[in-house]
Amino acid sequence: MQAFSSPKLQPVSDRVIDIEANMGGFSMQVIRVKTGESITIRLTSLDNQFHADGGGQHQWAVDEFNVSVIAQPKSSSMVTFVPTTPGTYTFYSDICCGGRANPAMQGTLIVEA
Repeated sequence: MQAFSSPKLQPVSDRVIDIEANMGGFSMQVIRVKTGESITIRLTSLDNQFHADGGGQHQWAVDEFNVSVIAQPKSSSMVTFVPTTPGTYTFYSDICCGGRANPAMQGTLIVEA
């Protein structure tokens, strides 16, 4: 019977945070999470491959946690991580639309104890 049943999938994380990105920036500017909580960022690029700057790709990254995910044009990608240190961190995209220099391509990750 086991050959005919679907495998049980493990949860991706304690919490999935959906973020959309386009040439105007991120859909969320502030994200709050708890220290030690496993979170998944599901990044969706709303731009198509013909977007002149970055080819429709978008990134979500936080240097302090060594986390980066890149969504291809008109698609989604995920990354799961556990923030271990409380504090306020900058998330950003360095691929498109002026990169880190563009305030719309940045946001704040708040990790609470």
